[in-house]
Amino acid sequence: MPDFTLDEILAHADRRTLAAVVTHLSGDPDAVPDLRDREQIEAKAAEVLPPYLSGEKTPQPPNDEVLQAAMNHAVGAEVPAAYRQLAREQAGVGPVEPPAPLNPPDGFHVLIIGAGVTGVLMARVLDQLGLTNFTVVERNAEPGGTWYVNQYPGCRVDTPSMLYSYSFDPDPDWPEHFSHQPELLRYVKQTAERSGLNDRLRLNTEVERMMWSEAAGAWLVDVRDTVTGATEQLTAQAVVAAMGILRVPKLPDIPGRETFAGPALHTALWDKSVDLAGKRVGVIGTGASANQVVPAIAPVVDSLVVYQRSAHWMMSHPKYGKVLEGIEKALFQVPTYREWHRFSEGWKFGDGVTPMVTVDPSWPHLDRSVNAANDRMRAQLTEYLESQVGDRPDLMEKCLPNFPPYGKRLIVDNGWYQALRRPNVRLETSPIVEIDEAGVRTRAGHDDLDVLVYATGFQADKVLWPIQVTGAGGVDVTARMEAEPEAYLGVAAADAPNLFITPGPNGILGHGGNGMLFAECHVRYIVESLRLLFERGATAMTVKPEVLSAYQQDLLERLPNFVQSLTTFDNWYRGDRDRVIAIAPKSLLEFWNDTRSPDPEAYAFS
Repeated sequence: MPDFTLDEILAHADRRTLAAVVTHLSGDPDAVPDLRDREQIEAKAAEVLPPYLSGEKTPQPPNDEVLQAAMNHAVGAEVPAAYRQLAREQAGVGPVEPPAPLNPPDGFHVLIIGAGVTGVLMARVLDQLGLTNFTVVERNAEPGGTWYVNQYPGCRVDTPSMLYSYSFDPDPDWPEHFSHQPELLRYVKQTAERSGLNDRLRLNTEVERMMWSEAAGAWLVDVRDTVTGATEQLTAQAVVAAMGILRVPKLPDIPGRETFAGPALHTALWDKSVDLAGKRVGVIGTGASANQVVPAIAPVVDSLVVYQRSAHWMMSHPKYGKVLEGIEKALFQVPTYREWHRFSEGWKFGDGVTPMVTVDPSWPHLDRSVNAANDRMRAQLTEYLESQVGDRPDLMEKCLPNFPPYGKRLIVDNGWYQALRRPNVRLETSPIVEIDEAGVRTRAGHDDLDVLVYATGFQADKVLWPIQVTGAGGVDVTARMEAEPEAYLGVAAADAPNLFITPGPNGILGHGGNGMLFAECHVRYIVESLRLLFERGATAMTVKPEVLSAYQQDLLERLPNFVQSLTTFDNWYRGDRDRVIAIAPKSLLEFWNDTRSPDPEAYAFS
């Protein structure tokens, strides 16, 4: 930190995060008697930090009392003690006992489908634990998963980069607080390269079908080279389906959609050869991807019509769009500041939100919110909306959602409202009647367009599609999953021995956490499941039907307690189904605990 004095850095620090740092490094739970007293916090930091900055001292894991006080300071509230171990692991303050090596039987081979965030992590962890006989197959030309597929203008993460990162590598020198797609792709590819996957990673390889062989005690997996068309059958004693939940593009069911004469681009199937400069462009959809692509293309197109079926709640974040440089970057060189910043952001984007999404049946205003905390959030979001378009009654009316916050994904504003204010942009809320070769017809009239963009999301219920999975006893697992998406803990499907889906149905959260954290949770569960299989000396483990049934029943009983299950609006968590199938009705802590290790009684071994 040679360019800045310690006083300058401390003056720029977040007060709560700095209080957690002081508490941790001093080893004194009472080091910060008043969280409101910034002057005292900075003075204490100036006293505590120098020996750590000089290298004379190195940070040590805090004891439980110090950890508890630091957690409370970091979020400005009392954090339940049950979060301590999660904080030690995910914030990186330690100590965390590493998993013991795996001892697979000779010839045990694991096939990992997908080289995205989860697939790369799965391979890395297996390799570290001594299970080196694995193959990762990826249908694309590069690893990266969603960050390889989604390359539309403006694509970026809407979770802080210091949080949306592996806990073992939280800061690979992120250039921004919320990184763009190229940096995220580089991060996943870099992790794959450093993990030494080498010839165990097979690119341009697509799984077509897989069948469980009782005789072989293994999956027989047919793969196809997407370049040459050559086919091959692989044998794997276990399969990890790490294909992701948002991967099958969803196109709207609009009459005439296929007749449009110009380029029609889904955000997940972007064609970079299409030049939008000076074009008349229509964007169908107003969700997370539209929030990114619209502000990115609005300045270069001739005209832009945004077709909205329903508005979304949007929040601001003080660091969104900000470069990580100068004194901002110097802050993260302060010992343990990065760790406590990560914990603070994790709470804001995690269980700090859980009280806001839980339905209070006695709340008298369920048409607008689900409880008092959710109502306060609605007021804050409405105030932000007014600050952006309050002087435009036309936009204010169109942009104010008619459902409770978090009912749909809460979006971080990427310049959406300011883009809608541009003279060449029009927000159209009249329903679409049809698409023809020249453009889009709504009930209000016809728009002539040169390019059409579908920011219409994904089919989250296509869990195993398009792979034909035939499980034990010849059961068509794919068809059954299509009919009723079910998986124990969002990982294990019925009649599918040694098949681990990540994430499977109801396998993530909708209000907290992020893809990196979910990946680490599922990988840990899969590793411990394999360990249990090996320790039992078994060939196969399959979730018991009665366990899956009981779990599913509990899930269905709890889902109505969460705002995403209300039926007065639609969301991608439910899609075209009659219930939420993508997310679990759990707190982040419960999700983390559920995936620590498998319950041996939940599985049948053979």
